Amino acid sequence: MMLLATTVAAASIFACDDGTDSLTSRRGSSASRTGGGGTLADGGVDPSGSADSPERLLFEKVQPDLLAKCANGCHDTGANGGAPKFLAGPDVYASIKGQNGVVTPDVYSSVLLTKGPHMGPAVSSLPDMQTKLIDWLNAEAAVLSTAALPSTPAFTVTAGTNNVDLTPAATGVTGVSLRFDAQLVGGILQLTNITVKTGAGTDVHVLQPKFVRVKADGSQESDPADSFSNADQTIAASSEAVLSPGSVFFSAPTWRPFDLAADKLKIEVTKLEPGKQSTTQAQATCKDAAGFAANVLPGLRASQTGNGTCGGCHNNGLGGMTLASNDAATVCQQVLQKLDKTDITKSPIIAKVTGGNHSGGQATNANAFRQLFTNNAGVFF
Repeated sequence: MMLLATTVAAASIFACDDGTDSLTSRRGSSASRTGGGGTLADGGVDPSGSADSPERLLFEKVQPDLLAKCANGCHDTGANGGAPKFLAGPDVYASIKGQNGVVTPDVYSSVLLTKGPHMGPAVSSLPDMQTKLIDWLNAEAAVLSTAALPSTPAFTVTAGTNNVDLTPAATGVTGVSLRFDAQLVGGILQLTNITVKTGAGTDVHVLQPKFVRVKADGSQESDPADSFSNADQTIAASSEAVLSPGSVFFSAPTWRPFDLAADKLKIEVTKLEPGKQSTTQAQATCKDAAGFAANVLPGLRASQTGNGTCGGCHNNGLGGMTLASNDAATVCQQVLQKLDKTDITKSPIIAKVTGGNHSGGQATNANAFRQLFTNNAGVFF
């Protein structure tokens, strides 16, 4: 509290979020994965942890910056416009970890990084603070990666149509199922026409489902591409909707060949819970699919990274993109979900290959890769 008072007194006063400009990312409420002792009522991560844990010590390095730039009656007390109080005392660390969407498995999806200029400054305009935030969030993400998620039992995949009961992975909803068509393509498992069907009476919110391969010997491996990491949908009761991006190609070396006779799958979820479909904003739509096909897609397919071209990895569903598809509108929509309208250069699709965590390596020409999007932003928004 003394630190808070001293920092506030010395800091310049910044405006902050008001009640209608809450702490949300470009996708809406990007919730945190369950950690430690579970999630809080609003979806935030349980802040339990030792006083000298590595992640807490890293947070204490960025805490003074956060208090100087984001407190001041805004995110500490909410007095100025009812901003979310993720810097409230007496334990600021507990408060910020308890805020939905701050600590996330994908660091660059944290609302602290995706929030653009609002009534306060964007983190991207404060590079020193941004670096310390990313260091802390990386440490928290490492802890999250070891936490167990709700999941279905392992199930056998059959060639053709499959119907999987998701209720064992759900909280507060029943009668939810996942449907898909499965086939082997050169020993690689491909799922298409992936939809979620809901039961009567309750809208369903599904966040970041993940497929896990279960081998005959009992060993398990999550989808290395985390192909549905951008899935954050609310589906009306008694309906069926495509689970974006609608198809996946499990082409990682450790997933092939997939043996339908011996291997199984299970599905983990970050959240599968009651939702409010009526209040969910319509998903943004790609503005100019033809312009995307002419000016962006060829360059995206051919862009060089440390492990080859983007098209070499992301042609058939890896990472939620099917760059080989001739359906430009669908591919444009898939790419759009990975873009940040407030600052396109901070988008995950750009950040991951120009200095972020990307298993495919870094872009050999980072500026050209950025310009592919900045020069053609009009095809998306």
